[in-house]
Amino acid sequence: MSAISSVLGRVPNLLASQTVLGSITRSNTALLELQVKLASGREILRASEDPVGAGTIAVLDDVLERRDQRLRNLSEAGAVLGTLDSALGDVNDLLLEAKGVGLSQIGVGSDAETRRNQSLVIDSILQSLQGIGNREHRDLHLFGGSAVGTTPFEGLMGGIRYAGSGDGLVNDIGLGASTPMTMSGERAFGAVSARLEGDRDLNPDATAATRLSDLDGARGLGIAPGTITVTVDGTPIDVDLSDAETVEDVRSRVENAIRTVDPAAVVDLDPATGDRFRITPSAGVTVAITEAGDTTTASDLGLDGTYPGGVATAGSDLQPRLTWTTDIASLDGVSVPMGTIRIGNAGQFRDLDLSGVETLQDLRNRVDELDLGVRVEIADSGDRIQFRNELSGGSMSIGEVGGGGTATELGIRSFSGATRLEDFNDGRGVEILTGGVDPVNGTPDPSRDVDFSIELHDGRTFDVDLAGSETVQDVVDAISAAATAAGVGVPGEFQVGLAADGNGLALEDLTAGGSDFAVVARNNSGAASDLGILGSTDGATIAGEDRATVAVDGVFAHLIALRDALLADDDSGIAFATQKLDADIARAAEARAEAGVRAQRVDAALTREEDLRVQDLSLKSTIQDLDVTSAAIRFSQLQQQLQAGLSTAGRITNLTLLDFLR
Repeated sequence: MSAISSVLGRVPNLLASQTVLGSITRSNTALLELQVKLASGREILRASEDPVGAGTIAVLDDVLERRDQRLRNLSEAGAVLGTLDSALGDVNDLLLEAKGVGLSQIGVGSDAETRRNQSLVIDSILQSLQGIGNREHRDLHLFGGSAVGTTPFEGLMGGIRYAGSGDGLVNDIGLGASTPMTMSGERAFGAVSARLEGDRDLNPDATAATRLSDLDGARGLGIAPGTITVTVDGTPIDVDLSDAETVEDVRSRVENAIRTVDPAAVVDLDPATGDRFRITPSAGVTVAITEAGDTTTASDLGLDGTYPGGVATAGSDLQPRLTWTTDIASLDGVSVPMGTIRIGNAGQFRDLDLSGVETLQDLRNRVDELDLGVRVEIADSGDRIQFRNELSGGSMSIGEVGGGGTATELGIRSFSGATRLEDFNDGRGVEILTGGVDPVNGTPDPSRDVDFSIELHDGRTFDVDLAGSETVQDVVDAISAAATAAGVGVPGEFQVGLAADGNGLALEDLTAGGSDFAVVARNNSGAASDLGILGSTDGATIAGEDRATVAVDGVFAHLIALRDALLADDDSGIAFATQKLDADIARAAEARAEAGVRAQRVDAALTREEDLRVQDLSLKSTIQDLDVTSAAIRFSQLQQQLQAGLSTAGRITNLTLLDFLR
């Protein structure tokens, strides 16, 4: 408390007045500050009053601001997911209705006119589903994946094209795992084909500019940052690679470390493979590279080991991943310049000249310019590319032109030796007979397993049994083996293989005679028809049809197929398309369940975030807010102090020398 000295009567009046005034001023100032605190309810008005408390409040203010933003994000995410759930419910209802229409039109109980009328119902359902697929919430397309600003589904060449991409829009909602607010059309509708993933590892070379993040590393686990120890003729040198970003960063630092002892040493990329480091010490100098501590950097870079002097020794494969900037010339087994490939979809075909393509991005741009509903992607494995059909209602094919091998070299030919027979005919596969028995005695009868016969110009015929065949190459081998077993020279008199132009199997008869060259079905087998080679010709070649086109296995494709089958009065087509809707209904139900799980996580996070906000506010209040009870007591004390000071000052300032002389 302020006090007035008892010796003021023995000092000059001016000093006494100044001392008394200072005491009263301090009391007034303290009273004023307390009045301001009482009015504001704040204990700390300026940072200088309590630096530690003010700093804590600043930190809590930042936390609360971010928490408030996260609460807004969670609220928005909950609203979007609620709309998404409603949309998926509508999808499920429409699919059940479409299935009911399809089931009602199977069998003899329906005629062509009724089916045509019902096709209009399916077309209406199709349009409604497209509208749901393009549904928005505050300008966010629910089924656009991560591309929420792009209309996901649009008409193209009589089909429906999916233009979205990604798994969904992710916002900062404070959850450890990613919880997208939107959903991809692929997840909800099956809007993009699962094929065509490249069938060969392109094994790209590494370059000086290749980023370490684009390497799988020698252990296949990426490149862990850290320090390695380079020992040159017994002299250990630690090389810090923790901030290295490119292959050149690693190469130059390792080379510089070695050259401190061996100035003529060379570290480069192995020119023979292009995917690993090579170290060449001078003659008589030995270099050893090991880990420094508990890191795995040397192992990940494929450098751990001993490198004898005078010998160029390569490390382990860095396993570079494909990126859009990868040079075509660095791809294993791809001829440069590339040739021409044929891309088809929805009955339209384009010959695409790739001779000027230098990078994978150039390749993707060229394909996008065709506007055929074909999408180029890098596979998740990072070692191959894939072409995907994004056009429901169309069938995509990638083939060669004029015997060129570019599509095969890139591993993207849709009809290749590796193509599985189960992928033929929109997933219906190839009917192959097996396990035939004699109807009289019930014993196995191999002749009943014959799928088709091939008749040559010279009158010779041989039977083909495809039992056990799983790929196109298996079919080619089975036909060639059957011809050889029948005494037909392969390839001198007969040969079979992939079409040099386009896609499909090509059978060539090099014999002479008056008979037609023909493929004839046996035992009611549909194998020849399913393979696209059934038929005959008076020429030398039977050019098979491409029955391995890549179609979207999704809602829109199946509804388009059902509509078209109803219009064509195709009973088997109606049954097949209706059966496909079961998978679509299950997919929609699973997608809705996933949306529900996301919504529950968001609701739980919202509740947790609100609780944490209350805790942060409580902590901030204990530091910042004024204790009104204590402040009121202190205010009363300051008033009494001020009154006492004023009273004492009045008495002291009235004293004179005469008062002391009396």
